[in-house]
Amino acid sequence: MAKKRKRMEEKKEELEYKPPEFDRLEYVKTEVAASKATIIAALFAIPIGMAAWYVMPVGGTAGGLMAGLGGMSLLWILLPKLKLEVQNFKWTQWAGVFSTHFLVFLAIWVVACNPPFSDMASPVIEDVQVSWDGGNWTAVEKSLAGQWEAARPANVVGNMTIRAVVTDNRDLNRGNVTIQNRSQPTEFMTYDTNSEDEIFTSRTFYYVASGSYFTITAYDRNGNAPAVFIFTVV
Repeated sequence: MAKKRKRMEEKKEELEYKPPEFDRLEYVKTEVAASKATIIAALFAIPIGMAAWYVMPVGGTAGGLMAGLGGMSLLWILLPKLKLEVQNFKWTQWAGVFSTHFLVFLAIWVVACNPPFSDMASPVIEDVQVSWDGGNWTAVEKSLAGQWEAARPANVVGNMTIRAVVTDNRDLNRGNVTIQNRSQPTEFMTYDTNSEDEIFTSRTFYYVASGSYFTITAYDRNGNAPAVFIFTVV
């Protein structure tokens, strides 16, 4: 009986959990290093964000994103070079450093790619409407096949006026917004300025037959891809 009790006590001792000794000084050093690394990561994100903006015209969005990921890789090399003791970082601390860097980088990149600093977006053509023989305006609508169409009433002569709103982030080229009847390849250009970055464009075409199709094209002054809106008269 005594032997059995002794075996049970030995087994209990083996199962008893003994927490590791807490090193307060090492803990403080690691936390301070993690805080410094987070600050450095945020500051380092500023030039990386500007670098992403710089490569955007050549590499596009993918190039800018690669710059941001490259900055995260450089942090892995840079932090030990700055004499930070990163060897004891937990994965949560590394995640905090990298996420801070990426979020600051993203903010700098987005701000740099938008007005008033730059314009990397194409113009936008929207609210396209038509009026037949001076009647009510009707919206050009998308068909089930995904094509934009303008319905031609049966009781009209066929004179059709097109109007649209063209906008851009900045530097919209007012002299190069066109509405063209592709069935009769003569280009017409007309516009009325509503504000600095918005044009209300309209043009009348005479004796428009069903099956005719039209394009509205808008350019900006920064070399971005033009906006093109195509619809068919049905």
